[in-house]
Amino acid sequence: MGNAVAAEAPVTASARVAAADAGGGYLDRRAALVAALAVAPDQRTRAGLLLDLAALSADHALGPEALSFLSGLPEAGFDPALAARRDRIALAAWGLSGDETPPDRLRARIEKRGNTAEGWAGRPLWRALAQIRAGDVEAAAEDLPHLDAPLDAMAPALAAALLPELLEAAIEAGLWDSAHDLAQRFDRHPELRGGSAYRFLLGRAAQAGGNPVMAFDSYAMAAGGGDVWAQRARLALIDLGRATGTLPPEDAAALLRQSWRLWRGDALEVATLERLAEVEYGRGDIEAAINALTEVQRRHPRSDAARNSGERLDQMVADLYAQGASGALPIAEFVAAHRHLSPELTFRPGFAAQAERLAGRLLEIGATDAAAREYAAIRDQLAVMHDLELEEVSPGRIDGLRLAQAEALLRGGQVAAAAQALGTAPTSVPELRDRLALLRARLSSATGDGEGVIATRMEIPSEGYLRLRAEALFDQGEWGAARDAYVSLWRDLGPDLGTAGTIRLLLAAHRASDAPLVAELLDKLPMLASSPELAEVARSLAPVAPLSLPIGQKSATDRMQGADAALRRLEIVTGDG
Repeated sequence: MGNAVAAEAPVTASARVAAADAGGGYLDRRAALVAALAVAPDQRTRAGLLLDLAALSADHALGPEALSFLSGLPEAGFDPALAARRDRIALAAWGLSGDETPPDRLRARIEKRGNTAEGWAGRPLWRALAQIRAGDVEAAAEDLPHLDAPLDAMAPALAAALLPELLEAAIEAGLWDSAHDLAQRFDRHPELRGGSAYRFLLGRAAQAGGNPVMAFDSYAMAAGGGDVWAQRARLALIDLGRATGTLPPEDAAALLRQSWRLWRGDALEVATLERLAEVEYGRGDIEAAINALTEVQRRHPRSDAARNSGERLDQMVADLYAQGASGALPIAEFVAAHRHLSPELTFRPGFAAQAERLAGRLLEIGATDAAAREYAAIRDQLAVMHDLELEEVSPGRIDGLRLAQAEALLRGGQVAAAAQALGTAPTSVPELRDRLALLRARLSSATGDGEGVIATRMEIPSEGYLRLRAEALFDQGEWGAARDAYVSLWRDLGPDLGTAGTIRLLLAAHRASDAPLVAELLDKLPMLASSPELAEVARSLAPVAPLSLPIGQKSATDRMQGADAALRRLEIVTGDG
């Protein structure tokens, strides 16, 4: 548009004259200006009408509408007077928006010096407002005592919209004279007089002055409203009650939940949820605390609060699952909490590790089927997260969960399901190869495949694997190999080999015709005499010195028959028959 709006449209242009002369209130003037805009004869007239509409909107505290009209203007081509007017209107719209910092062009306007700026009455107000929203109330304190002129020059609706923010800053800065002057201005605006903002700010002043009773009364009067100041008053009441010890945690939690139901969608909702999380956590309801922070993550995912509360959320989740894993939280409550929380947390990095603690606890108490389902769900979850690049997942992690699922199923006697979960694929992770080999040996043992057990090899054989292999060799009737396997276990474990293992060792030694080993076992294993039956079996197997044996075939035959009978009794005792 270049120079099309280099100068403001002539004030005598018929469209603008008709709009300006329109009587009535805001709606009548707006309608007249919009009608004039629709028939504007040229760009200069159109630009002037857009400025008039933006100014009218700003004067009535309608910031979004003012910005909408300003957006229809060209970026360049204004003469200095029109550009200054545009910037003044834009400043008013920014003031109404609540944004933290004004755009660069408006910030330059606030700080501008020279012929057009030295006498600009509004400069102290806009500079103070910019500093307040930037969080630098101390810097704003320089300008707060000098706001009478700019406030007097403002349209009443615009002044009313900015007064609460300015008064709060004066209270925070401890400028009591300025605060008093600003508070008196509230009486000039019916929409502020006795309203939530006024009552809340009186409470802030009373609390800053060390009068919690008056602060409580003011907050209570403000809390009944429905605007942002009423919500702030509700939070202030709760904070005051907690700080003075007059509000029990359960009451604070109930009030915060109610306040959250009343106010949603902005930073105050986040502040409410953060308070609720800490109160619930402090009174021991970690699940409720996690719920509050997950609402922050879900409803305000791009906010600073969501980013800053992530670590706290992860810590709370870890605390809850630690309680569940240790048994401090009853298993029914642990499972219920997991079912409730997992839809929001499933794809949160690190959550899978916590879910594994639930699976481990289920396995620990014997809920093998439930544990297997959890391991399978976690494995699927991590596979999806890996595919979506939400979390780096190593192949070993997936393989480990596959093995854990198979272990749980096998422990629960679901051999076919365990075999299906385990599959035939090897693992690419060296540290899991022995674990996989042991599982394959256990599966072979469970299906009666002794040869499969014997054929399995581990790089570092575990005690469990060595027991399985010894049992398989025994079952296969390989007495010498079984004897050697059980002897190795016995030398390492001693009494921990157990009754069944010890008896199998004795049987294997006897059937391998290893009389010296049988004698050694009978001599060193007093547990064989712990019951009359085992003692009788042990005596039957005891080797007899050659000189004491009766001479003749009948004695030899009787001796062999006695040994066979003893073996049958041992097999009955150990369940091997």
